[in-house]
Amino acid sequence: MPEYPSTLQHGSGATLTLEPGLAVVTVRPEVPGPAADADTRDVDELLSSIGLEPIADDAAPPNAGDASPNASAGPPTAGGPGARLPMTRINNSDTLRWVRVPQDLPTAAASVADQLGDRAEWLGAVYRFPGVEGEAGLVCPLPNVLLVRPVEGADEGLATRLAEYGLTEDEGRSRYTEPYRYFVLTDPLAHTAYELRDVLLAEAADVVADARLETMPMLTPTTLSPNDTLFATQWGVQRIDAPSAWDITMGDSSTIVAVLDEGCDLTHPDLRFSEPGVNLGTMLPDGSPTGNHGTACAGIAAAALDNNTGVAGVAGASPVLPLAFQNWTDAECAAGLRYAADHGASVVSMSFGVYGPGEGVGPTGWDFTVIDPAIQYAHDRNVVLCAATGNEDIDTFNRYPSRHPLVIACGASSEDDNRKSSASPDGENWWGSNFAPGVSVVAPGVHISTTDRQGSVGYTTGDYVETFNGTSSATPHVAGVAALLRSFDPSLSATAVRDLIERSADKVGTVPYGDVANFPNGTRNDEMGYGRVNAAKALQLADSSQVVRAKDIALVRQNAGWSSIPVAFSVGDGTWQVTNGSAPTFIGSWANTAGVKVVTGDFNGNGLTDIALVRQNAGWASIPVA
Repeated sequence: MPEYPSTLQHGSGATLTLEPGLAVVTVRPEVPGPAADADTRDVDELLSSIGLEPIADDAAPPNAGDASPNASAGPPTAGGPGARLPMTRINNSDTLRWVRVPQDLPTAAASVADQLGDRAEWLGAVYRFPGVEGEAGLVCPLPNVLLVRPVEGADEGLATRLAEYGLTEDEGRSRYTEPYRYFVLTDPLAHTAYELRDVLLAEAADVVADARLETMPMLTPTTLSPNDTLFATQWGVQRIDAPSAWDITMGDSSTIVAVLDEGCDLTHPDLRFSEPGVNLGTMLPDGSPTGNHGTACAGIAAAALDNNTGVAGVAGASPVLPLAFQNWTDAECAAGLRYAADHGASVVSMSFGVYGPGEGVGPTGWDFTVIDPAIQYAHDRNVVLCAATGNEDIDTFNRYPSRHPLVIACGASSEDDNRKSSASPDGENWWGSNFAPGVSVVAPGVHISTTDRQGSVGYTTGDYVETFNGTSSATPHVAGVAALLRSFDPSLSATAVRDLIERSADKVGTVPYGDVANFPNGTRNDEMGYGRVNAAKALQLADSSQVVRAKDIALVRQNAGWSSIPVAFSVGDGTWQVTNGSAPTFIGSWANTAGVKVVTGDFNGNGLTDIALVRQNAGWASIPVA
């Protein structure tokens, strides 16, 4: 019988507490068989038939009002116990449900196994993070998965050794979760990853350096806050001066924008895709929607331009790479970042985020240690990463991954060009853009028109939604600007793209800007970061400042001889920034003049700048650098 401990150690070090009366259940799709015997019941009907109560998006939060885990009521009163923000969604999927259970978990697991037969997959416990109230503090560590980091030198025999414990490696997923390898329990209804993790760390320490649980939050970590009021103009695209930018570039087919989200409507007439994408829960094709959020984000970044259809994306000539979360787990996030980097993405747009343990805000639950290596992996391959700061209107924390130093933290601006707050004059008093230290830039985040899943399954019954909001809508505006820059100059590094976006931002709003230590790209403030993005100015700055690789700099003179141009090695990633476009006369004959010269170029072919010293006479020279 599986064990569900009353407390569980999270990878961050936080101690999670079992939440009684709740569980997560997954069932397999309909089991094929003779028509008379085939199990064709849908998931909700199936679970209800064995006494489990699926929790729907419009249901009262667990334990709201009535202490009984079986309490059933309408939507909670705003501000009441367990109140849920508008449009917040329970992290259910086609085959997974968060449920209320009338008995203890081992008994419930046995009931699921006995009564559902071949359709039963696993039953997971629900745990609460300390200090976070309501549904936002609830998570399910998946009971069937262990992420294992092998001891150095033990990679080759790891799978064979762990097979002794009923673990099978999913090699396709291990490719995208490095340095961790992805192992699945053979029978999670008999034993759980919760108990097996401690066993491995004790008994297999010669091959297992670390073992972590894959964690799924109860609430999806998307940062959408829409309402029902229509506002049918694309003011956001106009405000960031994208039309002027389109005179320079509209993006191109080689500049791919990965939308790491709930997948995209692959048949939408206003979206173009670089490939069908992937479902991150299975690592199999394709990136079809598991919700509505991704299609809307994709349209803001890259809806087709000049096609007499619908809306115009910021980088409308660039294709989208659709990456679909299945269960919104930390391991899925890591896999999505690595997949994007390996499949040609120039930019990743992430309109989601979670909070860290102990911060007292939700959603929470992810183990950042699982995701951090994937962020580094993508950045090392010059992928520009953009993520939403969050919609909680707080100045204490920005959501992760926007807080990661290699990620552009995207806040939301209002129609009056200030930070979107609960007091902004737009009628949306239930949310505001987070403004903890570290905001990079802001972009339009209210009343945004964009693409929607077609038909009745979307936010509307049509192909477009005109009220997409939140830092969810701000982030793809910034990602679109990044795609324009990369299409204009493919040699720009991820750091150079970020620098250009920050240095060219408009200093709008009522909060004063000033110089801040360790923020080198101009004046800023916590509310707006460096300001509201401006696509046209970013491209103009890229054109004038020539942030380029060393091997691309050449000096042309009308007369014979050598010239020099002053440069500043301020980027630190193999690029330099030209600080003066003029080329003053240097020495007339380099080859015949004694002295030491500094030569730069990519001498070893690794794409980074190398510095060499050239002497007229044999011997070595040195030059001090800082």
